[in-house]
Amino acid sequence: MFKSYQHRYSLKADKAFSLLELLAVLSLVAIVSGVASVNLYAMWQLQLLKDDHKSLSQLIQYARLTSLQKQSVINICWSTACGSETGLIIYLDVNQDKVWQQSDTLLTQWSMHHTNELRFNRGEQISFNLAGNTGQSGTLILCPTHTTNDDLLGLALVVSSTGRIRATKEVCD
Repeated sequence: MFKSYQHRYSLKADKAFSLLELLAVLSLVAIVSGVASVNLYAMWQLQLLKDDHKSLSQLIQYARLTSLQKQSVINICWSTACGSETGLIIYLDVNQDKVWQQSDTLLTQWSMHHTNELRFNRGEQISFNLAGNTGQSGTLILCPTHTTNDDLLGLALVVSSTGRIRATKEVCD
């Protein structure tokens, strides 16, 4: 009269992860993400450097072409004397004394990313004359400020006396 009922659903131990397997997988994920995060940070820093390099190149071309168009002296200055802390300003030098003053016309101002710094081997500014030429030919180098690699290459722009620019790489020291 009594029927025996069997459980149709039973938990089997072989269908679940053990705690040891779960900890092993989580530790592998932590190791891989730790290694990958260093590379991702380095790629992010390099991209910021490339973005600032491209912007700087465009601004130099803008200053040169503006000097030709307006038939005026256009200066690019990145010094604190010009009011530029982390970038540069481009201004029309009204009295042509090659010094930034409030009476000069500010054309544009650019701030680079705080992890990069700008170096120039010829002073604190570049002046373009009426013909688009400059007397301050030299190399502008963008370098990351925080680095552990001593031989890190920075991105550079070589400015010729004719005002033309050429992209290259330089060692940041």
